[in-house]
Amino acid sequence: MKILRIQEACNKISLSRTTLWRLCQQTDFPKPINLGGRAVGFLEHEIDRWLESQAAARPVSPRED
Repeated sequence: MKILRIQEACNKISLSRTTLWRLCQQTDFPKPINLGGRAVGFLEHEIDRWLESQAAARPVSPRED
């Protein structure tokens, strides 16, 4: 089990820190875990699962050959 710090999670989902925190509050995005003090992280497998669900939910456009 790997824990991603905030910047690593932002890099993985290609979104800003602000957007990451909005996702945490408003959607089914994985909730951060407290690592002690002011440090938080995200479980990598939960981020991966969220990315997969986002990809599966996207509309499929017809292929242009």
